[in-house]
Amino acid sequence: MSDRRGSASLVEAGLLALVGVGVLLDARGYPAPLLEGVPGPAFFPGLVAALLIACAGVLALRPARAPTGARDTGRGVFRLLGATLWIAGFLLVLPLIGHLAALPPLVLGLMWLSGERSPWILTAVSLAFGGFVHLLFVVTLGVPLP
Repeated sequence: MSDRRGSASLVEAGLLALVGVGVLLDARGYPAPLLEGVPGPAFFPGLVAALLIACAGVLALRPARAPTGARDTGRGVFRLLGATLWIAGFLLVLPLIGHLAALPPLVLGLMWLSGERSPWILTAVSLAFGGFVHLLFVVTLGVPLP
């Protein structure tokens, strides 16, 4: 079971690194900063990409261990597939309804897939996160979001 868990961790690490590299490649197309020495539009995505790649490295290097008393039921695969489809749906509706309306359902769905079942927590965190992203990027930083 340890070898199987180790292989799954390597696959997860590879996928995470791939997402990080994709974000880095996408950020290369962002416009240059307006002022010299000031972070431009590509700074934050580049930082997120670097953190994703670093987390992938930690995930790949950590020793594989199964949780005590846990059985492999295959639910993780369905959760991963569900999360992937949920994110794909988010990306499809984002241009149509905008980030302010699309982000809370994304967060709510991902939290639910992660095991959160409290309606209060699901609602409060989803709305708070959507509001936080809007205030940070649109209001404070002046970054137009779809």
